[in-house]
Amino acid sequence: MTPPSPDVRDLLHERLNILLDECNQVMDNAAYGQTIHDLDDFMLIAGKKFLQEVMQQKLHERIERAEQKPENKQCPQCKKKRSTKTKKRKR
Repeated sequence: MTPPSPDVRDLLHERLNILLDECNQVMDNAAYGQTIHDLDDFMLIAGKKFLQEVMQQKLHERIERAEQKPENKQCPQCKKKRSTKTKKRKR
């Protein structure tokens, strides 16, 4: 398993810090006796969004890594459009 690039790691740390700050705001603004319920509701929505962003970033990183491998690059001839001999011509 390869570790994420430093840029991605910094981005994810920044997003996690924002999420934790928002959790503190939810706890500070919760009505008496409703802190757990409000925090639970918030984390269901915001936590899911955060996980989705993390997974998208990891997938994007994996795609970039796969595209950089020499065996995955297309040769110049592969990009040419080929015509078949059985193709019927318009008259």
